[in-house]
Formats: sequence, structure tokens, C-alpha cells
Amino acid sequence: MWKNKRPEDEKETYTPRKEEFPMSAFEERKPMEPRFEPKTNPAKEEVINIGKSVFIKGELTGDEDLTIEGRVEGKIELKDHNLVIGPNGKINAEINAKNVTIIGSVVGNISASDIIEIKSSGSVMGDMKAPRVSIADGAHFKGGVDMQRSMERKPDLPRVEPARMSSDPMTLPRVQAK
Repeated sequence: MWKNKRPEDEKETYTPRKEEFPMSAFEERKPMEPRFEPKTNPAKEEVINIGKSVFIKGELTGDEDLTIEGRVEGKIELKDHNLVIGPNGKINAEINAKNVTIIGSVVGNISASDIIEIKSSGSVMGDMKAPRVSIADGAHFKGGVDMQRSMERKPDLPRVEPARMSSDPMTLPRVQAK
């Protein structure tokens, strides 16, 4: 009377449980685990990988460290995070990140707030701008390097003004010659 049976339900066979207990309408159940659980430990951040069969065309931005093994054309923006171009990575993009490590190949300008490293198997064709640049023996590089210091605010020092000289002969010090 209360059950609506569908044809699919009738085909199933009933197998009794090992222990049968009367079921209460207020039976306590365990809560389901969430499928996408937020990170519980922010200090341990994971590195996201883009595999070698992946091709991205456009703008790539993020708030995590990233390793690219595939191809990217366009722009890569990871302001406060690390970017690694793996040995299979082929990048044709403008790059802006905290740290950039190149093991594969990059065609385009690279800007980093900390360091740019080109490993021995790495190749860069474009300009680099970072406070620190490291190019390993055997690496290929063609472009310009701008190694400006980071833009951290320096402590304010008192301003020193030049001494003022008066052209009035009465106020000028007198020097006597011997």
C-alpha cells in the first residue's frame, strides 16, 4: 500500500542481513563525508601539475604553486607563488611569478619578484626581470636581463639639505692668506 514498486525494483532479489534489528524512525546515522574537503593545513601547500598532454591557450592565473609539463600560449600570472616549467614544458607566454624555474623551454618575457633559474636543460628566448637570476652551465638564453632590486620599502631617512651660501660679503667668512 505504501510502497511504489518499479519494474527495476522487482527484479532485485532480497538477501537478508546477517543481523536484523528493528529499524527506528529516529535511527542515528553517521554524517556523510564531504567530497571536496578544504585544506586543513595551509602550511603544507600542494603543487598543481599540468601534464604533458595538456595545451592551454589564453590567460593562466592562480594562487598556488604550479608545475607545467604541457604547452601554454598566452599569459601566466602567479604573483606570490612558484612556477616550474618541467622538462617537457613548452611555453610561449609572458610570465609573472614569485620564483620561476625553467627546465623546459620558454619563449617570452619573464618577471619574478624573487628569482629566475634556468637549469642546464632549460631554454629561454626573451627578457628576464628579477632581483636574482641564475643560469646554469649548458642552459640556452637569448634576451636581456634586468636585475633591479626588489621594490621593498626602505626605512625613511632624514633628508639632508645642502648648506645655503649668502653672496653678502659681510656674512662670508674671511680667510687670511699668509
